[in-house]
Amino acid sequence: MTHAREPVDKKYTPPPPREVEVKFGKGVTGTLAIPHAMDSDNPFEDGLAPVTHKAALILHGQGGHRNYCYQRHLAHRLAKDLGIFSLRIDFRGCGDSADNEDKLEGRTLTQDVADIQAAADFIQDGKVNGLAIDLTLSSIISHSRGGVAMFLWALEQDELLKKGDPRAIVVPNLINCAARYTSATVLERYSDFGDLDYMPDVLNFRYGKYVPSDLSAREIITLSKPDFTSLSSLSRDFSVLSIYGLEDQIIPKYDSANFANALNRGPKSHVLKLIPDADHNFYGHNKIEPDDNFHDVNPLNLPLKGNRVNFNFLAVDYIIEYLSPEEELDRFLYATKSVGKVPRWKHVDGVSNFRDIGGWKILRPTFELSKGTGASGLNYYVKPNLAFRCANVANMTELGIQQVQKLGIKVIFDLRSDGEVDKDGYPQGLEKYGIKRIHAPVYSNDDYSPQAIAMRYTNLMTSWSTYVHVYEDMLEFGIESFKTIFQYILHENQPFLFHCTAGKDRTGVLGMLILLLAGVDKHTIGKEYELTTIGLKPDHPVLKSKFVETVAKLKEKMSGSSEEGASADDIEKLISRGRSNWSLEEEGFNNLISSRYEAMLATIALFHDTYGDIIRYLNEKLEFRHDEIRQIYDNIVMVDPESYGFDITAQVQWDHRSKF
Repeated sequence: MTHAREPVDKKYTPPPPREVEVKFGKGVTGTLAIPHAMDSDNPFEDGLAPVTHKAALILHGQGGHRNYCYQRHLAHRLAKDLGIFSLRIDFRGCGDSADNEDKLEGRTLTQDVADIQAAADFIQDGKVNGLAIDLTLSSIISHSRGGVAMFLWALEQDELLKKGDPRAIVVPNLINCAARYTSATVLERYSDFGDLDYMPDVLNFRYGKYVPSDLSAREIITLSKPDFTSLSSLSRDFSVLSIYGLEDQIIPKYDSANFANALNRGPKSHVLKLIPDADHNFYGHNKIEPDDNFHDVNPLNLPLKGNRVNFNFLAVDYIIEYLSPEEELDRFLYATKSVGKVPRWKHVDGVSNFRDIGGWKILRPTFELSKGTGASGLNYYVKPNLAFRCANVANMTELGIQQVQKLGIKVIFDLRSDGEVDKDGYPQGLEKYGIKRIHAPVYSNDDYSPQAIAMRYTNLMTSWSTYVHVYEDMLEFGIESFKTIFQYILHENQPFLFHCTAGKDRTGVLGMLILLLAGVDKHTIGKEYELTTIGLKPDHPVLKSKFVETVAKLKEKMSGSSEEGASADDIEKLISRGRSNWSLEEEGFNNLISSRYEAMLATIALFHDTYGDIIRYLNEKLEFRHDEIRQIYDNIVMVDPESYGFDITAQVQWDHRSKF
């Protein structure tokens, strides 16, 4: 008896996004998928993820092409569910791309790695990708042979990274679907060459159809050569998800364990997902027979491929979950908990979200250090134990003040407005411990009119994607505040702390400016900002009670104030932007306390579009001379500690990003 099948989950049938065929490199053809929200009049009402500045590169395997297995479905899910751009390519010699460079050599791994590099360059350059956006390559998703090429490319980038080479491209998420670890076993699969240079009539997908082609013997021989034992030293900057089918007849089943063992470099550095009954291409190994109980053979109600379960959809579910902001932040948190062996996060009694913003490795220094000798060619770092950030210090206890003193902090910069300070206060008795408080408000006098509050809350509560409008204002309104702090770095150069109410927005923008001057990459700046999502959790109950109180007062003010542009009944609709089942008190609050990496990427992009670069901003807006900017830079950056006489045999291991 055949049992009725349940309707397929709508997530497995997303509407296709706008897609553009592109060409780049030495004849590589690809499909660029644009997030649905970019073409939507109201992405919130349509239930679409806002557009990010993130991009994924999707790679196929031996004999595959850009629309093989899960590739197209994954691109559509990334666009709709996560707002991520994607580029899925045909390697040369496959699909619609150019022929191999050398017919006798065939499709070599060296050629594949070059195609990956060309794709990475294309994605990151807004002048050539047709989007006018310098996208961040945040993930590479590979299948089979594509995974081998991905790891070879990542090892090359890691070597550049460890040398401090600015050409290094760090992709934080590498996703390995059924790649081969023990390379020599590929020869067992292709054992029929004999003395032939080519194996004839091997099907290869070219220009829309499978055609018989000559498979070069040398191509297979090169596949048998990679040695992946060096993956155990891959920097923690790269995290890896591996997905394997337990009925894979192409790759040895133990290769999933080999990758897991090699890539386990600390907590969250590698995740392994195994799919029972899935073959190499993630299709069901067993056929569904007419008398099978459908729920028993397909308990997840996945779509079918003929009479087999299509586990490609489950693989995509795993990938989407892995690339979710929550999961990605969790991995970054574990990889960066320490500056060397010293905790980045500091415990200060009565204060949340307290951390050192130093210790980050700099790949593209803004300048070479002008003082000291031998600085050229060395690794640069943001100086640790200099700049600290946190949430509101109003409830700091005397023990907390002592802990701040122990960190060597001489000055606390308070970025809150006059009204916030009057309401919450600030810790007393700092002077007794040699600590000075300097009030440097980003907004001196907040506008608390109903219209102003409604507008501000619209940007802070609607979505992370609207935060950029708030931060755009801060970059202008905060000029005097930021100038005060950079003047301190210039003239005093002693450890300091800066904070606002949540230690998130005004504090986050100032942190961005300091790290931009140092030359820290936008990925690290965005992730450093996002750490506040973790650091602020202890304050959530207090923040929410204040939030609910403020919303109630706002609605009360809005009642009978139609001349202000919105009534109390309209305020929730204004912020929800047409979303159904959306609550101001729940979803609105969650957006208010969010610190999304994507919001900082968008802010950095806006900053560069508006001001050109950090040097121009400091010079033209904050009115620092170029020699003063150089001096500020010298004060916040250091090279390898040996050249500064640091005792690296003591507590701090400076190259903390290579090993956990």
